[in-house]
Amino acid sequence: MYLSTCRRCHGPEGAGQPAADSTGYVYPPLWGEHSYNTGAGLYRLSRFAGFVRNNMPFGVDYRTATLTDEQAWDVAAFVNSQPRPQKSFPADWPDIKLKPYDHPFGPYADSYSEARHKYGPFGPMQKGKK
Repeated sequence: MYLSTCRRCHGPEGAGQPAADSTGYVYPPLWGEHSYNTGAGLYRLSRFAGFVRNNMPFGVDYRTATLTDEQAWDVAAFVNSQPRPQKSFPADWPDIKLKPYDHPFGPYADSYSEARHKYGPFGPMQKGKK
């Protein structure tokens, strides 16, 4: 999906397209040293998948979405599995029982793995939080 849909703007290596005046990007990098870090909201798969579904490829919005939910989740998982800057935030969830089910870093109040919290499936985790 990335190669057929996203590569056109974000490039084959996810490096984005820098602006001609070097002040930023026409299309942002999706991975690598200039992309968003692991502390960004987009690093949570549910947020990124929702953004992709409602805004990508360029020119669509939630009323004209062309990707299915599954395609958006696949793109989000692929992009978030690529290398990016790391950010540590150990104090963000002092009560780990309140941590979102798709927060990609432990510790957790349940027995699911860090990989499961990052990539899902999330259904059983959501049910367990209710």
